[in-house]
Amino acid sequence: MRKPPLLLLAPSIALLAIVVIVIAAVAAGTQGPFMAAMLQGEAQKQQKAAGPVLHDGDLRLELVAQGLEFPTSMAFVAGDALLVLQKNDGRVMMMLNNDDDDSDGTDSRFKEILRLDVANGAEQGLLGIASIDDEVFLYLTEEEGKEPLRNRVYKYDWNGSALANPEMILDLPAEPGPYHNGGKMAIGPASDGRRLYAVIGDTGAGGGVLDNQKEGGSSRPPDDKSVVFRVDRETGNAPHGDGGPFPDLPRYFAYGIRNSFGMDFDPVTGTLWMTENGPDRYDEINVVRPGFNSGWHLVSGPIARSNATAADLVMLGPAAYYGDPVFSWERPVGVTDIEFFSSGKLGPRYENNVFVGDINNGNLYFFTVNATRTGLALEEKGGLADGVADADDGNGGTEDLSYVLAGAGFGRITDIETGPADGYLYILTYEDGKVYRVRR
Repeated sequence: MRKPPLLLLAPSIALLAIVVIVIAAVAAGTQGPFMAAMLQGEAQKQQKAAGPVLHDGDLRLELVAQGLEFPTSMAFVAGDALLVLQKNDGRVMMMLNNDDDDSDGTDSRFKEILRLDVANGAEQGLLGIASIDDEVFLYLTEEEGKEPLRNRVYKYDWNGSALANPEMILDLPAEPGPYHNGGKMAIGPASDGRRLYAVIGDTGAGGGVLDNQKEGGSSRPPDDKSVVFRVDRETGNAPHGDGGPFPDLPRYFAYGIRNSFGMDFDPVTGTLWMTENGPDRYDEINVVRPGFNSGWHLVSGPIARSNATAADLVMLGPAAYYGDPVFSWERPVGVTDIEFFSSGKLGPRYENNVFVGDINNGNLYFFTVNATRTGLALEEKGGLADGVADADDGNGGTEDLSYVLAGAGFGRITDIETGPADGYLYILTYEDGKVYRVRR
């Protein structure tokens, strides 16, 4: 198995390059989560300038650490070590304990433990991390000289202070790019053998059967885009003796996905939930069971609001099915991570229910799961009862999100995690490079 090249020279992030990317994205009408962070409105700037706030007076917010540069994902490794990924420079940062002064000469409480060579276009870079015991998985858009860009997942061994023995277990497309590379990963429940799940978007290329372009003509055959993978953690292959929902494509768990930057498993049922980024309408929260077809590029949001029917979608076999989102924002918010809060430390209201973040506004959302744990309890949430936050409430405004808004004013949320040792909620912000903790 291949090992990733270490980055020998630190990359410089030129302001001119950023300006060019922004202009190109606006011209193309393409704004993903990271691009949205560059294109924020004045109202959001003013709100964030005042600092983040929580809407539950029984909760308090603590700034745990700062000094990160464009962080995308974080994970608690082996119970207590917090590792954070930096998108553009490929650095893996470890948060230090309060009594540890080895912090690269700053007060940021972070120490670099690994640096990898990454492409750092709009939605490329060091994107995702997952861990179990002493195994750590990193998802990155890898740049190797003149070779085509690839999205790759590497498995590392954690020795308590460093990541060692890298092995590549997934080698995925990244072109044409630079958008929709996905990158989030999760470890499945024990009942599923603790498989590795990883999501990739369409990488900016439509027209394949995996994003519901009927076969024939110019349609591309399955090519590892717009997919949730479910693989063996050691090899990246399909789990032994388990064909999954698609026997001819045994590593695939779900498909039809434009892009995603959030996935987590319900700790009660073991079911996968995932966020999905829409184009100019409809960001989504989806319940993802084996064979799920999310409908892209024919459907965003509830299918009844589209010009398509389920018969128009490409079904990869008898296990394939389409399901509506359990919640949608008609006006995209740049939805990012989803976290089942598997702790009682914030009180019974929050335990085993869902926090979600966004990157456009820096909002933190909270949803209660319904009694059957197949969707969200929205019956008493005003205009949100139909599962859609409409851009037009019929009175000249947007439907009231206050029913599900737990906090606001964060500097672009990219990750949310439950602390395994203290049981509190941790929030990672992209724009200002901070880690917050929510506690009672």
